[in-house]
Order: sequence, then structure tokens, then C-alpha cells
Amino acid sequence: MASTSTLVGPKPVSAARILTSSGFGLLFDSFDVGLLSYVLVSLSKDWHLSTTVTGLIGSVSSIGMAVGSAFAGSLADKFGRRNIFLFTLLIYSIATGLSAFAAGIGIFCVLRFFVGLGLGGELPVATTYVLESSPEKVRGRRVVFLEMFWAFGSLVAALVSFFVIPHSGWRVVFLLGAIPALYTIVLRFALPETPKYARLEQRPSMGTALRQVWKKGIARRSVVTWILWFVRHPLHT
Repeated sequence: MASTSTLVGPKPVSAARILTSSGFGLLFDSFDVGLLSYVLVSLSKDWHLSTTVTGLIGSVSSIGMAVGSAFAGSLADKFGRRNIFLFTLLIYSIATGLSAFAAGIGIFCVLRFFVGLGLGGELPVATTYVLESSPEKVRGRRVVFLEMFWAFGSLVAALVSFFVIPHSGWRVVFLLGAIPALYTIVLRFALPETPKYARLEQRPSMGTALRQVWKKGIARRSVVTWILWFVRHPLHT
């Protein structure tokens, strides 16, 4: 990993700060995705859920993920990469924490939709943040290092589920999933806006941004990118 600094905003920001700050966002996302697959085993026993209902829970999360990823890019063009990164991280961490207090399958599914909403929005925005904050010659390398945090998050989810669920139950692990809400306070001061966004003289509206993604000559690439992204970051059930 290159140790050179990148000019982000008025001050140079080290590559390590860019990667670790953004990477922990991906780690928390991966942690939540992996967590659900372990929690559903315990949850289905406690609430006597059928396989159809457990599949529905995963589907609701996927729908939220699709909606989040569809609109996060346009919002990031309008309000900034850092702001949407923090906002989506906050949404999914709060929804995850509230899931610990769900009394029934209905409210649990609603909360899982919001978890997916934040998750689907945060992942592409975090990658965009690293890309736009990195010199061209090291962008690919930094994105690879960024994706490593996803693997670490899956490992953390497995360890937490193995040691916590048998002794404290699934609600406790969802409370642990709310920790990223506190992490947004750190990111608020650690991450400035990307140079590319800071140089924009005019912020495009959401409608303009969506039309640009689906205009002739770009729509096919958008569809392929969406498919590849969902294949790489599935929600396990």
C-alpha cells in the first residue's frame, strides 16, 4: 500500500486514513450481512419460523439493498460522498441495533429493509470515496485493500456469533451491530470530502444523475455493474 498522502480538501490526508476509515465501514457492513445468516438459525427456533419466512427476511433485506444502491449514487452526487457515506452507515447501524428489540416478525422485516437500505447505499459510496481520493496510479491497489475489509467483517461475524449467540442470544449481537453509529462520529472528523466532488462548481440534481446513469450508451454498463455488484456482495440467508 502506498504511504503517500492525498490532497483531500484543504489538507493532505494519508492513504492509511482513507483506507482504514472507509474500510471499517465495509467491515461493519460485512459483519451485519454475515450476522444475519447466523442469527436466522437461532431466530427461527425462538419464533418458530418456517423456511419461507426466513427466506422472506433475506428478500426484504435484498430489496432494501437494491433501493439503497439505486439512490445512494445520485444522493452522493448531490450532497457529497462523505455525507452519504456517513448517512447510510448511520441508517443501517441504527436499524441493526433496533432489531434487538423487535417483538415480532413484522417489525423485524421493516428494520431489515432499512438495514439493507443503508448497506446497499454505503458500499458503492465508500468505494467511490476511495477512488476519488486516490491518485490514478494507485487507485486499483487501494480498492483491492479496501475490499479486504469485507473478508475481515465476515470473520468477525462468525466469531461473534460463535461466542455470543449460544450464551447471550441473538439480540445481543444486534446490539453490537449498532456500534457503527458511534463510528460515524469519528468519520465526521477523520474524512473530508473528495477532491473531485469539492471541485464541482454545480451539483447535479437527483433526476439529472439518474438520467445520466440510464442514458443511451451507459444503461447497459449500469445493468452489468449492478449484477456484478450484487453477486460480489450477496446477503446470506
